[in-house]
Amino acid sequence: MTGRSVVVLDYGSGNLRSAQRALERVGAQVEVTSDRTAALEADGLVVPGVGAFEACMDGLRGIGGEEIIAERLSAGRPV
Repeated sequence: MTGRSVVVLDYGSGNLRSAQRALERVGAQVEVTSDRTAALEADGLVVPGVGAFEACMDGLRGIGGEEIIAERLSAGRPV
C-alpha cells in the first residue's frame, strides 16, 4: 500500500481517525474528506462503518456517497 492515495469518506459516521491512522501505518497517503472529486480520484476509497446502518446510509446519501461508490465500481476502481 505504500505511497497509494486513499480517501476515508467522511459522511458523518464511523471512526474516521482510527481508519486514517491504520492506513497511514501501512504507508498510505490518507485524506479524510467528503469531497466527491478527491474520493473519485484517489487510488483507494474507505467507507468506514458503524453498527447503526440506517444512520450510515443517511450520511452517505447526504454527500452523494452512493453515486461516488457506484462510479468507482463501474470504472473498476477499488472501494
